[in-house]
Parts: sequence; C-alpha cells; structure tokens
Amino acid sequence: MDKRRLLLVCALLGWFCLSACVRPERVSVDREIRKERLVFAVKEGDTLSLDKYECPSALAADSARPVMIFAFGGGFKGGDKAAQRYIPYFERLARNGFVVVSTDYRTLLGDVEPDRMATPAAFAQSLTQAIDTAVADFYTATRFVIERARTWNIDPARIVASGSSAGAITVLQAEYYLANAASLSAALPDGFNYAGVVAFAGAVLECEAPRWAKRPCPMMFFHGDADPVVPYEKAVIEPFGGLWGSASIAGSLEAMDVPCYFYRVANAGHEIADLPMVRNQYDVLSFLSRCVLGRERLRIETLEAVPGDSIAPMRFTTRDYIRNNLPE
Repeated sequence: MDKRRLLLVCALLGWFCLSACVRPERVSVDREIRKERLVFAVKEGDTLSLDKYECPSALAADSARPVMIFAFGGGFKGGDKAAQRYIPYFERLARNGFVVVSTDYRTLLGDVEPDRMATPAAFAQSLTQAIDTAVADFYTATRFVIERARTWNIDPARIVASGSSAGAITVLQAEYYLANAASLSAALPDGFNYAGVVAFAGAVLECEAPRWAKRPCPMMFFHGDADPVVPYEKAVIEPFGGLWGSASIAGSLEAMDVPCYFYRVANAGHEIADLPMVRNQYDVLSFLSRCVLGRERLRIETLEAVPGDSIAPMRFTTRDYIRNNLPE
C-alpha cells in the first residue's frame, strides 16, 4: 500500500473512531419556558405566591394571550403549586400560547385534628370552611392576574381555571359561586367569568344537586368512576349536603345545554387527579381550542376502559369518603 493510500485509511479510521466515541451535542427542540414567582397576597400571616410560566417564542406579540390559572391538589391539607407532576401540563400549555399561573391557596384541613372531624356534621363544617378559604384565595389570585392584563399582554375574557383534586374542587366551586352570585364572588370585577374550567377529579359542595342561576362557562371533567377520595357521583350527608362529583355536574350542565367534555375512566381511582395532565394533553388542548377559544357548542363524552379489566369496588359510602379525607 502506497503512502498516500495508507494516510487516507488512517484518516478514515481516525474519523470513524472519533465519531463512534464522541457524539454531537443533542440540540433540544423544546422552546424556552420562562418562570417567574410573584407574591399576590398576605392573609392571616400566610404569604401567598404564584408561579407564572410563559414561552416567549410561542407568544403572539400582536394579540392578548389566554391564561390558565391552576390550583394544586392535596386534600386541603397541603400541596405544592410547583410539584413535578404538574410541570409537563404547564409547559405544554405555555408552548401553545397560554400564560400559565399556578397559585397558592391556604389549606385549612392540614391544621385540624382528626377527632374534630369525626362526626359527619363536624366534617361538613370543616370542609366547607376549607373550600371557601381556597376559593377566596383563588379569586384573589385571579384578580391579581386581571389587574396585570396590560403589562402581561393577556386577555381577561380568556382566563381558564384548572385544578387537580382539592384544586379541582376549588375551581369548580369558584365557577359555581360566580354563576350563583355567592357573596365570595364579589371579590372579582363585575361581569367577570372564567372562560372555561378543566377539572381533574373534582366536585362541587352543595346541599342539593348543583343548580346554576346563570349559564356557567364550558367545562371539562376527568374522573375515575371508582374514585374513593373525591366522589365520581356524590357523597352527601343529610341534611348538611356534601360533594357532587363530575358525573352529577355534567348532568346538570346537559340540562342547561352548556358545552361540556366529560372524560370518564372506568375502574380508575384517584390517580385520575394527575394522570391526564401527562397522557391527555391533546384532549385538553382540543377542548380549549374548540369549546373555549373557538366557542363551539359541543357536548363530548369519552369512556376510557381496558377490555376485560376487572371491575373495581365502586360502592363507597359517605363515611368512606370522610375516612379517606381525614388528616393523617
């Protein structure tokens, strides 16, 4: 082999070895997500803050942007607005042009001794106080966002409320109070309403089946029909009322011809408070695009089931729900 051919072979071998051992740096296709933490209130010594997520490269500079305000889960006993399981949901919404706001709220049940909620009446009273406090804080966060509409370049008419578990109860109750002109809703500007609600395993607290004095906004529900923590249908304590779950709320919306997307997962429990934020992102975006931003008047029902799956226990009593929600 002549010298030139030998040099070429050596060069090729060297390039091959180098390319096999040193891989080029992977270039991320994800757009940059910008996060900012802001204090929006101090209540009874508790400092409440919110996390704002946005994707600058996904934002249209010439139009006001929609907003998603999110309330975390945790049984009104605790929780974290920046929990890792929520981040894929926030980032997907941000990449699709939403400004995402994940907010604090006070969790009153975390400070209540279990024996103080041992009776149905005591539990109902404590739960009512916890939900009303969370709703009041959610309204405060909403007003904070509305007041920054110009500086944030957002559209107050396109603010969507979303939440998981206790947070889902909070956002549904917030819309319920608005539709029924409850005293707490006076914290928001006259004429304001959420543009939509996306609830993961939520419910409404009421003495009887939900009734809406005026038409609520379009809503999307995810719920497992074997949920032992937040009732799929209802958990009511006579005469104190109780929680009316996604199936009951969806039924009340159907009677009023309100746009609704009800996603039921057969034989599933309370994991549906979190899982759809990862595996059903496209379903959520479809609802937001068509029913909220596009204002299409649709009623969609989806049943997710595994063929041949064993049937999970579903006959939970009201006391079962109370026991499953007591502080540890």
